[in-house]
Amino acid sequence: MRSDLKNAIKQAPKAVQPDGKLALVIFDCDGVLVDSERFSAIVLGNEARKHGWDISDQETEERFTGIQLVDIKKEFEKHASKPFPDNWVQTTQDKIVDIMKKHVEPVKDVEFMLETIKQMGVPFRVGSNSSMAEMDTKFAKTGLNRWLQRERLHSGHAVKHPKPFPDLYLYAAEQENVAPEKCMVVEDSDVGLKAAYDAGMACVLLRNLDKKAPDYPGLLRVENLKEVTALIQYILQSQK
Repeated sequence: MRSDLKNAIKQAPKAVQPDGKLALVIFDCDGVLVDSERFSAIVLGNEARKHGWDISDQETEERFTGIQLVDIKKEFEKHASKPFPDNWVQTTQDKIVDIMKKHVEPVKDVEFMLETIKQMGVPFRVGSNSSMAEMDTKFAKTGLNRWLQRERLHSGHAVKHPKPFPDLYLYAAEQENVAPEKCMVVEDSDVGLKAAYDAGMACVLLRNLDKKAPDYPGLLRVENLKEVTALIQYILQSQK
């Protein structure tokens, strides 16, 4: 285990400390379990340009990863030269679902991670700003629905305030009947990290170490899902 991770654990919530108890892992969906963000960005980039905002797909992905369509629309309207129809959120969601039926892929080592965590006896759930229709499509296409039962998937559409507010992660913990300080969240976006941090949960950031990240005390940084698996194994071993 890297020394920086060991030091971060000392500053993190009790869920990951030796005298604590890791009782629930909550995964973000896009960019953590499924490789889908670049395909969503294609749809969103096309929509932005169609309404007069000349933004690239790459910039769209960087700026709007983890954000709900209703909030994306508000930002688009600040830059667009053409009005958006009232049903834009629904029609754009339908376009994202359609592209996911063809192109979404599982993140490398995701099944190894889920199987290992299951064998270790740690419950896990999913908390995503994506709609249930999107998650159903993504997990069916990738085959991850064998690991992720629908009743353990939680959409930001089900709470009043989605990420970056903590409501979604607090709701997932409540459904498991687990206190927030016993939860770990695995995220790849700044929006999701803020939600997890404000919920009082341990935060794991899945992102290349050479890329910028929020300066949260106790933030655990990893680059791939094998490192996530090893980190959880290390935490559980320390708590025996």
